[in-house]
Formats: sequence, C-alpha cells, structure tokens
Amino acid sequence: MVLQQYIQEILFRQHTCCLPQLGVFKLTHTPARYDVTNKTISPPGEIITFEETLTNDGGLVEWISQKELLVPAIAQLKMEKYIDDFKQLLKKGEPVVIPGVGILRANTVGRISFEQEPPAITRDVLHVSPVIRQDASHKVTVGTKEVVNKQVVDHLTASASSSSTSSASSVPPAASSDQGVKPPTTTATTTPATEDYEYEEYTREIPSKLRWLWIAIPVASVATAVIVWYSVNKNRPEITRAESALNPAPVEAEPAPEPPAVDSSAQAAATPAVLEYDVIFQVYKARKAAENMYRTRTAWKQPVVLRTNADSSKFMLGEHFSTPPVDTTAIKDSIAKKYGVTKVFLELSKP
Repeated sequence: MVLQQYIQEILFRQHTCCLPQLGVFKLTHTPARYDVTNKTISPPGEIITFEETLTNDGGLVEWISQKELLVPAIAQLKMEKYIDDFKQLLKKGEPVVIPGVGILRANTVGRISFEQEPPAITRDVLHVSPVIRQDASHKVTVGTKEVVNKQVVDHLTASASSSSTSSASSVPPAASSDQGVKPPTTTATTTPATEDYEYEEYTREIPSKLRWLWIAIPVASVATAVIVWYSVNKNRPEITRAESALNPAPVEAEPAPEPPAVDSSAQAAATPAVLEYDVIFQVYKARKAAENMYRTRTAWKQPVVLRTNADSSKFMLGEHFSTPPVDTTAIKDSIAKKYGVTKVFLELSKP
C-alpha cells in the first residue's frame, strides 16, 4: 500500500508522522549508555512508538501533495481514501506491516497495538574494564564527591551493594603493597576540600577578570550609537529650518529687460519688506485625519500649523514663515526636502 511507504518516509525524515483520526508515530533516538555496575556500554538506537490520538498536523497531506503533484484539496481527499483502506484492514483483524517501522494490529474492541520492527543492523553490548596506571593519579566522581587513588580502585572493583559503602568512607584505607597504587598522603596542613583532587601536574585555571569586556564593549558601543543618533535627530528640524532661512538655495538669474524707472517711494510702498505666509505640504479632505496628523507632528516637536480654505472643504498642514518675498522659493524647496514631498505651495496669512 502506498500509505505504508509514505509513513516510513515521513517518519524517518521528520521523526513524527500523524495519521488523522488514527494515531501518531514518533521516532526517538537513544544515545549510548554506560553501566558502571556491570561495566558495559549499550549501543545507541532508535525507538518507534505509536499513540492513538485525533490530532492532525497537516504533514501527511503536504507530503501526498508533493509526491503526487496534487493541489491540497485533492491531496486531502486522497489521504482520506488511504486512511479508510488502512482502517478496513485493521477492522478485518489483518496485521498491517510497515516496512522499516513495525506492525500494527487491532483487537476485537478496536484498540490498536504496535510492535516495532527489529533493526536491520544489530550492535553488540561492549564489555569494558577500567585501566588504572600505577604511575598516575586517578580520580572519579562517586555521587557528589570525588575520590582518588586507592578509593578509585575500591570503587571500580567493588560490587553494586558495597560501592556505596566504600564511597561513603571519608578516610581511605591504606593501600596494600601488591596493588601498586599510591594512596593519598595526609599532612598537618591540608588544602581545602575543593583542591584535594586537582592534578599535581597542572595548575588550577583562574577565571580572567577581563572576561566581562567581551560583553561590556559591544553593549557600550550600541548605547553610544543610540545616544548620538537621538541627539542628532532631536534637533534636526530646527537646524534645517534655520539653515534654509539663512542660506537659501541660489537661483539662476535670467536676463530680463530693464524695467522703467519708477519712483523709489512708490516702489517701497508697493512691495512689502516682510511677507507673512504658510508653506503647505499636506492637504486632507477630512478634518479628523488632519487633526490627528497635526497632533502627531506636534508631539514630534515639528513647528506645523493647521489651517483650512475659504469654504472649509480642505484642511492643510504647513509651516509659518515671515521672510522677504525673494526667499519664498528657497523656503519651499527646504520644506519639500524636509518632509519628503514633491509638491508644496504658499498660502498667505490672513491679515
């Protein structure tokens, strides 16, 4: 059956295979284990289990869709057909063999049991024995305590019942001459318990006091960059506005015919020295949207103003300026660049 093949492929690739309305296969890897009492090493292996649940993770539908080049809806119908055939076999009492996985069987009440297939390659249990050198110092952990030399020999050669008794002894017995293992010597001035089991050939490693610099330096660099960025952007609108007012962009002069001579007093009266106007960069048709944007930009400390047209059909956001008329072009360019827009226009302030 095609479903058995799909189960094997999904299980060994994703370590789990869900059959909707039937159950879930799970693959668990067991590492190698060492038995101190029997002095054996058990090989690693893989355990496959089956649990009857009603969950559906969608993995089987996706796999059928990819393998048979079907859309998800058709793959769903195909999966239901496969599972119905699967249930019919179990209902008849026939065992369902899944190559490389195991055998499924159903009892008279419909409960499904699973038996894992033995692995194709079997690994033997390794019998090991400790190697004790007479010219070296050995240590081993017994519970939460480390023992050396003669205690190591007693622990490794004792039985399971007597190992706990020998490990509980705080004073090691004297070593016999035929064992050839040097017992630990006790002197009047003993070192602390944490240093009794260090190798004499090596010095204890002392943690460096500078090890925190690997964390402190990157954190300080990031914090400095954030402070600098905030300081620059906080004053950026005011700086841009001041520079645009003091240093307007140069405008190329075009040759024009010389105007006729007029009275200087009349010209001064016709042209105002300072012009009051607003540079509009955003226009809204809804008052609420304009007011929300006005409050937002005011919270950002941007010097914006909100005004409407004559019939209150448009609501406009801009900045107010008082400059000579010749500076209006430069001010418009600076506002367009500041707010990232392509079109701005002037609105004279009402007297």
